[in-house]
Amino acid sequence: MASISLEGVTKIYPNGFEAVHGLDLDIADGELMVVVGPSGCGKTSVLRMIAGLEEISSGTIRIGDQVVNDVAPRDRDIAMIFQSYALYPQMSVAQNIGFALRMKRVPKHEIERRVKEAAAVLGITDWLDRKPTQLSGGQRQRVAMGRAIVREPSAFLMDEPLSNLDAKLRVQMRAEVARVQKRIGVATLYVTHDQIEAMTLGHRVAVLRDGVLQQCDTPQVLYDRPTNVFVAGFIGSPAMNLFEAEISANLDSISLGSQRISLLPEQVRQSPGLKRYGGQALIVGIRPEDFHATSSGEFTSAIVGEIELVEALGAELLVHFSTDARIVQSESSARATSEEEPRMGGTGETANFVARIEPGIQVRTGDQFKFSISPGKLEFFDSNSGAAIAD
Repeated sequence: MASISLEGVTKIYPNGFEAVHGLDLDIADGELMVVVGPSGCGKTSVLRMIAGLEEISSGTIRIGDQVVNDVAPRDRDIAMIFQSYALYPQMSVAQNIGFALRMKRVPKHEIERRVKEAAAVLGITDWLDRKPTQLSGGQRQRVAMGRAIVREPSAFLMDEPLSNLDAKLRVQMRAEVARVQKRIGVATLYVTHDQIEAMTLGHRVAVLRDGVLQQCDTPQVLYDRPTNVFVAGFIGSPAMNLFEAEISANLDSISLGSQRISLLPEQVRQSPGLKRYGGQALIVGIRPEDFHATSSGEFTSAIVGEIELVEALGAELLVHFSTDARIVQSESSARATSEEEPRMGGTGETANFVARIEPGIQVRTGDQFKFSISPGKLEFFDSNSGAAIAD
């Protein structure tokens, strides 16, 4: 077992495109690190450089204490799991799992031992005599995982291994991947474009944008303290509501279109950098769950909007409502519906907010509705750079 370390790793393709820029990333022994970002952000290039399938343009990659920049892929002691299962249809499950060991001329009794152990870890012992065509997609992915586990590598690399599965099976397999990785305890790099997958699987999550690392931390820190507008808009489902605003000169309120939201002194103390923005424009973010459909003494601010859509999800309601504020859109805001990445900045359109509220509240399309806002839950970002305003 070993750690993985990237120091100043850059990848420039022959056509001049810089896929990865100066990446520093450390994956500890036993850690499951998820690299996430929209299509084209460089995450697969990172994985392929670690695997040795792509040459690095500059920088250093270490696996354990060994620099592997010039080490052949077969000699890096890593195992890869891809989104395509790549199983041999004419072979049984047991033969597929043990194939790499047979190529290394591992003794037959040792192959049988390792195959049985891997099958037990994955709960596929009863399938060992079946052919891949007799298995479901989720079962085939477990076999592909077994083929990697049986090699007993120093590290695992997983390239969107669940992307071919349906939604329900993906949820089940996420839990399976986490359980297996914890049991085998080796450094694992998991690449995905799905931020829900990243948040539920990763011990830490690295967010990439245009080949540049935006933030790397635990899922909760990414959610609670995003370092910029891009991370704020990418992490969370539904995404954080981001809008153009102006803070008053004395820092006691912000203007949201024609409406004003009061600020508590403790909010300013939590983000002392706000003192530099008195009377200026900035970007304000609020999570959907920090809107509330009831009024009480604990809420000091509220916003009124027109209900445009209500999604009843059983345990919660997602309420889409509009105001006359200006929405801010980052590249990440369209991640679930489009491969395009619109530029960050005000669009000039009226803001369409999303509130996550408890079921049973009577809200109807076309109604004017007042939403209370949790105190201390607003996030602030610089209008020009998109960086979080904190210190």
